Amino acid sequence: MSDRPAPEEKTHEISCPCCATKLTVDAASGAILFEERPKRRSQTWDGAVAAGKRQQEDAVRQFEQGIERQLNADELLEKKFREALKRADKSDSPPPRIFDLD
Repeated sequence: MSDRPAPEEKTHEISCPCCATKLTVDAASGAILFEERPKRRSQTWDGAVAAGKRQQEDAVRQFEQGIERQLNADELLEKKFREALKRADKSDSPPPRIFDLD
């Protein structure tokens, strides 16, 4: 055994901004040495039901937005195609030939 004290290990304590988990990280290796998660609050039945309804409403809203985007996709592609045709008509250079790409 050595009489010298062990060198102090350098660690950093970091708190996650989204979930408030506290992490102790080794400075040399970057490894997580310790993780302390906050205790979860118990939820009432009414709170759980309300959270479930909010999640369901969010899912329905996202689904409807996806349908709306899909329905408008044809119109958007048609507009992009027309704009590309306008720009192609104004261009003086001929389109590239596939034989020139080699």
